[in-house]
Amino acid sequence: YAIIALVTLLILAIEIGGASVAIEFATGIAFGWWAVPVVLSCWLILWKGSYGFVQYGVASASLITICFVVGAVLLQPHWLDVARGLVPSLPQHDRAKYWFLAAVIVAASITPSLVLFYSSGAVEDRWDAGHLVVNRVAAFVGLGFGSLIAAAVVVVAAMALLPNGIRQEHYAQLALLLIDAMGWWGFVLLTLSVAIACVGTAVEVALVIAYMTAQGFGWEGSQDAAPRDNARFAAVYTGALCLGAVPVLVGIEPIKLTTVSMALTALTLPIAVVPFLFVMNDPTYLKEHTNGWLANLVVTVIIGMTFVLAVVTVPLMLFGG
Repeated sequence: YAIIALVTLLILAIEIGGASVAIEFATGIAFGWWAVPVVLSCWLILWKGSYGFVQYGVASASLITICFVVGAVLLQPHWLDVARGLVPSLPQHDRAKYWFLAAVIVAASITPSLVLFYSSGAVEDRWDAGHLVVNRVAAFVGLGFGSLIAAAVVVVAAMALLPNGIRQEHYAQLALLLIDAMGWWGFVLLTLSVAIACVGTAVEVALVIAYMTAQGFGWEGSQDAAPRDNARFAAVYTGALCLGAVPVLVGIEPIKLTTVSMALTALTLPIAVVPFLFVMNDPTYLKEHTNGWLANLVVTVIIGMTFVLAVVTVPLMLFGG
């Protein structure tokens, strides 16, 4: 618990920093000054909002990130080249940095906080076997949507930065991505996208820490209950938000914090993922819904991947600078 909680707390700090950077784009005032307002906003959402509001409100607001897909289309890339980019190829330079980025992207896609938030939601919403089909569809659609947005960001970055001779060396260059495609509105949409996505994720990650703590110590813990009836639960997410603000307040750049935290996430993945293989085959919990051979094969491959990531990520980070 302690290791996963520490990594999750670092992820929370990243999201607070990301939202603060978005406000810096809009105001020109350094991101460190915005950590407290961002934390207060996240805390108010948790203090006043239900689990449904956190879950569906964040998802609805995050639809603004479709602007990256629109931007990719407006920039008119050579789509055949984009299609060729779907096939992985070995880099000709900075190989350690390339493989490190590949490793942390995979680690970020299966980070324990995502699994913990989803599983805690099952408890909050009292799911039963009747929710299986809906959740399978939601998982595929959600992953597909997220992958589409991520791919669009890569295309937009390639079209907006490279032709202008801009090497991405500072987080502030992120603000330039949609200007060529949409002008001033592109800047506004990008700023809102970063702010909304980071605040939404920060709220979810703070909840994850509260859920982990409550479940670990056997407390009553529910976002749908009033804070006065769930004092320890509310105290945990309040404390987590305060601790998550510290790296931002002292001026640590969110990009650097992301690099370190994703490396640590890769190290902790086996701890978080291995138990799933046992739970998914235990009829005491899942009854007739235990894994078949194909699902077990997929989970085993993922577990093997997590062990590889745990071994190679830190050396790649060090050699890749």
